[in-house]
Amino acid sequence: MAEALRARAAPGAWIVALDVQPNAVALTQARHRVDGVQASIESLPLSAGQFELATAGHVLPSASDIPRAVRELRRVLSSGGVLLASADSASSGRRLLHWHVEACRRAGLADQARRAAAPSARRRFTLENGAQTLSRSFTTVRVHARDNLLAFPSVDALLRRYVSGLHLRGAAAVDSPGAVNALADRLHPHLRDLATAAAEPDGRVLVPRRSGCFVARAV
Repeated sequence: MAEALRARAAPGAWIVALDVQPNAVALTQARHRVDGVQASIESLPLSAGQFELATAGHVLPSASDIPRAVRELRRVLSSGGVLLASADSASSGRRLLHWHVEACRRAGLADQARRAAAPSARRRFTLENGAQTLSRSFTTVRVHARDNLLAFPSVDALLRRYVSGLHLRGAAAVDSPGAVNALADRLHPHLRDLATAAAEPDGRVLVPRRSGCFVARAV
């Protein structure tokens, strides 16, 4: 996003990249020649009305206090400023989640299956309900949504993604790399069976995804 803004912004435009992780800030500054700020989205160390555009790429769903984060984004925008906030549908990627829940059940991990199937905290801000939250701080809110696919070229490609962290959803506290790897080894064969049964004739594994972007204007 920083690179896209740098390429399209008017000469001399001030671009600020903000992240809660200091290494992400440093890396973005080095790569894209923009100002970087380490901060939480719920407390922006920026003056009011400074910006014409703010972007939040899949950030609001994971904010600890979404209404406060939205108010902060509105505060730093000038009159007529625009917020672009992307999010997924509540149903996005559900096929992979259903496979994971079933893999947990087949592995005898009933508690993890139950926790994984419970509503995620990220459902607090989705394409279906995000406009309601944004409209409390912004005058107009429009949503642009699209349906596409997460297309994994093979079952093995999906499994690499799965064991890189997706298999932890719903898990109890896992406090060591060995425990993480042991859980992956336990779930891996069951997820392979489920994905193989659903694979396309050419070997790809397709997971429907609905995502989009809110365009909120401050007047």
